[in-house]
Amino acid sequence: MADILTTEKVAGEAAAESSWYDTPVDMLAGRMPEAVKGAGYARPGGNKIIEDQDEVFDRSFKATKALRAASWKGYHAPDEVRKALNPSFSSQFGYFAAGMGMGATGGPGGNGLGELVSQLNSAFAQTDALKNFTLTAPLSSGFVPFDLVAPSRLIYPVYSPLRNKIPRVPGQGTSRRVKIITGVSGSQTGSQGVIDISIPELVAGSSITGTWPLNLPASGAQTAIDLNVPYQFFGLTEALSWLAQFGGQGFEDISALANLILLQEFMLAEEYAMLAATPVALATPAAPTITVRTAGSNETAFGTNTSYYVYVTATNFYGETVASPASAIATVNGTSQVVDVTISPVAGAQQYNLYVSTSSGSPTTAYLTAGTSYQVSTTYVGVQQAGSVGGHKFTLQGTAPTSANGTPPTVDTGTGKSTRMAGMIPTLSGQAATAGVYPTSPSVWEAGYVNQSLGTHLSISAVNTALQALFDGSGSQSPGSFRADPAELIGEGGDLMRMSNDIVQSGQATTYQLLINQSEVDGVMSGAAVSQFQNPITRSKIQLLVHPWLTQGTAMLMSYTLPFTWSNVANCWEMVMVQDYLSISWPVIDATFRYSLFQYGALVAQAPYYSGILQGIQASDTTPYS
Repeated sequence: MADILTTEKVAGEAAAESSWYDTPVDMLAGRMPEAVKGAGYARPGGNKIIEDQDEVFDRSFKATKALRAASWKGYHAPDEVRKALNPSFSSQFGYFAAGMGMGATGGPGGNGLGELVSQLNSAFAQTDALKNFTLTAPLSSGFVPFDLVAPSRLIYPVYSPLRNKIPRVPGQGTSRRVKIITGVSGSQTGSQGVIDISIPELVAGSSITGTWPLNLPASGAQTAIDLNVPYQFFGLTEALSWLAQFGGQGFEDISALANLILLQEFMLAEEYAMLAATPVALATPAAPTITVRTAGSNETAFGTNTSYYVYVTATNFYGETVASPASAIATVNGTSQVVDVTISPVAGAQQYNLYVSTSSGSPTTAYLTAGTSYQVSTTYVGVQQAGSVGGHKFTLQGTAPTSANGTPPTVDTGTGKSTRMAGMIPTLSGQAATAGVYPTSPSVWEAGYVNQSLGTHLSISAVNTALQALFDGSGSQSPGSFRADPAELIGEGGDLMRMSNDIVQSGQATTYQLLINQSEVDGVMSGAAVSQFQNPITRSKIQLLVHPWLTQGTAMLMSYTLPFTWSNVANCWEMVMVQDYLSISWPVIDATFRYSLFQYGALVAQAPYYSGILQGIQASDTTPYS
């Protein structure tokens, strides 16, 4: 390691070396040769130290002589030194000039060295020389460095739990074709029921002339379907200018940053598609059901003494449907009444928007021009997702606006698109089957339990009902007894929080004793959260997963593998990819770099009956509804 010089070290070395010389003059003469060698850099064309010893000796002698002469003159003839100063300097620094006469104890001026330094600092403080340069002058930004941290910080969330979880398998061609047997005699699935295999003893004496074959047992029955899921093409591009790349040198590789962001955006887009994409538009909702009632103590009366009309639209990640037919509200007493709205669910929808108008016209005529229509917004108590309703019941309350605050679209804004694959919510709710992606016969290719109008918060009771239906097929919404045993419950954070609270509160009735030693007090943590839920039917543990992008109102009970062997089904859900992530750096045709990602494939649900879906989950299942 190189020797590091410090002030203390240099002073120590100088003190040690002083003992080598008889007088200070000898020491000065001995050290001066090394001091003058650097003059070789200062002379014209110089780029190295002086190595000629004659020149070094000559310069050392002259430098030593000049230094001794200047030191003697400054001490013994200060007036002559002062006369040699620039007049303007002398006039501005009178304190300094007066102090030049100091002797051994302060000189003729009587000022000690400390006083002289103090006067010198005071003199400089009174001049304009330093005031010209401050933190904000002559530049408001100052002559300061910028503490810019490199590279740039990326603090946006990039979560794709389903994309990371669902297996990706190779595919070929233009669609995934699968032949699936959904039921056999005795399975109680696929329209097959219990079979009786008891038979009488074979009839003796039968001959070849009789019925052939002779007394064979009855045949079993099977149900099968063909799946033909089309692959879809996906792509995304990012571009940056040459100047952006060139200007970023020394700070960050902008090209690499663009490719990283492109990958993250693609992953997020795929996650949204796996959740809610559909190749056809959502259906237009039916007219909602409305009930006018007296406001509760925790509610504010709605509107004025006026008749209103309520419309509903369905939404997903990609767009909004046109409005439903209107439901008329009888005149509302604006001082004492609120209005409960019950929404008819739409398969594949995630949430709903409510619109209220004083106009009875259709949404394409007078309704849009009346100027008194408005969309339910966060001014109403308990509304989630900036005006979107996740449950299927909602209470209109609070003072109604008198001017328009949003109108429903006159055409679907993109809930469906022919180039999209079918995501989990449309598949489980049956919308993907009616869209032609999956079959509708002999039964709809959908979840084993579908409830789109739950009407309560996500509770233990609601989940237990779904688990029972998935296992034994009870309930009118189940296609059969598939004995499903889900592994995971996926929901929105608020919905799972309310279920967690439900579980914790139900446990408060359990008697238990808690002993804490004094030494353990500091380690006690408060609060409770549930990460697993035990299936009361199968006794299996169900993991609870908060999905960051799932909107309030929807929860899914997911099976990823079948609970038995010899099914030839490795995965209930697969991303079948003819071409998985393909990155392309395009040829440069102008002053821009372009990068694209592509993939070709689709999400395939090979056994949706082993999963369930609950929608219409309320944030509040007591009035006011939200």
